[in-house]
Amino acid sequence: MFKLHWKKVLISLAISSIALLVMSFVMLKLSIYLFPGVTMEYLSPVFRPAGRMDWLYYGHPIVISIALLWFWERYKEIFTGPCLLRAFEVALVYGIVALIPVLWLTFSAIDVSVRMILTWLLYGFIQAFVAGFVFAKLDC
Repeated sequence: MFKLHWKKVLISLAISSIALLVMSFVMLKLSIYLFPGVTMEYLSPVFRPAGRMDWLYYGHPIVISIALLWFWERYKEIFTGPCLLRAFEVALVYGIVALIPVLWLTFSAIDVSVRMILTWLLYGFIQAFVAGFVFAKLDC
């Protein structure tokens, strides 16, 4: 079993949550310019209009940070090498184990394009990379 140092865990969680929140805003704004066609898909009736559930979007960085921090603390010994490589490996594992299966189900159940699914995969991979980098950097 792994031993947690609560102060380090809380600092890691705070830094990764803030980094992911900032990254989410930046990627949201960039996606409007880089993927205007995908952005227009969000106007589809498949998606809720902006409103009372928006807080879930802003809370997502905390949820994903908690999950990835647990994963990191449990399996960090497996990831070796420089911080960037460790972060890439975390993102790759997260993408294969979590993102691809859930996005496969999403694509099969909801009327969204392959392009949109691929942007979600890229977004999730980058999220895991950023969080993995924070955790690796604080562990070095």
